[in-house]
Amino acid sequence: MTRTRPDPAGPVTLKQVADHAGVSISTASNALTGSRAVSPASVQRVLQAAAALGYRRNEVARTLRTGLRNTVGVIVPDVTNPFWGGMIGTIERQAAVSGFHVALTNTEFDGERESRALAGLVSRVDGIVLFSTQPAAATLQPLLDMGIPVVACDEVVEAPGLGGVYSDNLAGARDAARHLVDSGGRVFGMLEGPEALSTASSRRRGFRAGLREAGVPDSAVHSVRAEYSFEGGRDGIRRLLREHPDVDAVFASTDNQAIGAMLEALNAGRAVPDDLLFCGFDDISWSARLAPPLTTVRQDADGMAAAAIDMLLEMVTTGAAPRVEVFPVSLVARESTRRTLTASPVTIT
Repeated sequence: MTRTRPDPAGPVTLKQVADHAGVSISTASNALTGSRAVSPASVQRVLQAAAALGYRRNEVARTLRTGLRNTVGVIVPDVTNPFWGGMIGTIERQAAVSGFHVALTNTEFDGERESRALAGLVSRVDGIVLFSTQPAAATLQPLLDMGIPVVACDEVVEAPGLGGVYSDNLAGARDAARHLVDSGGRVFGMLEGPEALSTASSRRRGFRAGLREAGVPDSAVHSVRAEYSFEGGRDGIRRLLREHPDVDAVFASTDNQAIGAMLEALNAGRAVPDDLLFCGFDDISWSARLAPPLTTVRQDADGMAAAAIDMLLEMVTTGAAPRVEVFPVSLVARESTRRTLTASPVTIT
């Protein structure tokens, strides 16, 4: 197929993008609007073609004649999770103060849906805040090449021209390990997160490093992989205790996992904290409402969300250069790691 080259004197057309990508005009249109599902491979080809031809830059130039779109895209894995839900609220409020609307996409941890959402926002928004479920530079680079400001939040993505707002996950997990040791743990279990996520990797490495520093042998450390969800925690603790019933201290990569795991442990006849110490990561609102309340590593979710939208709006409105901000975390010790002589029920109040 002969691929059309753009006329340098005129605007880049959708047909030229389609020809360059080797797809039909309807496929190119669907990829760039998200109106219909398009295969990830086709989405990638269309984005790369658009970037190569300067399609987005031309669209931006036309928009600037009358002003910005005054809309930013926000892509999140799970709007029902209080951690991300609270951050969405902060982003919407901050954006509104600056006169911007938010176009929200919930990917439900579906990498293909995330790719389609990114492509579909190309012609609709001035910039994107991305909470990724598949943090990969190859997915984002075409958008960055088209001049679309993007800020990754929570999950680390390494890509030139990308802004980033993250927590110090390594240090937080290290602190959790030391706390569980100090609280009397002897055999340790970890509910890891999905392999593709940088938060899961950093928390795994930090937790194991903290245990090694405390003199805990590798033979006393066990882990299972679990989804970042309540049900993921329930399933993960079942597998962990079935394979390693001697575990007496558990670190979950997220509070959602930890809450599900705590309730499941009670169903299995294990008392919290007398039989099992529990520590999570996030400090969502539910964690302090458990009985016993959950010890956790607190992220500054509100501060991260505010920093992400502020950075994006600076990039959009002033052409500011992207930067990376790493927020400190802090361990919040509660009753789930304070052993007593009697078992404590696990309930939500």
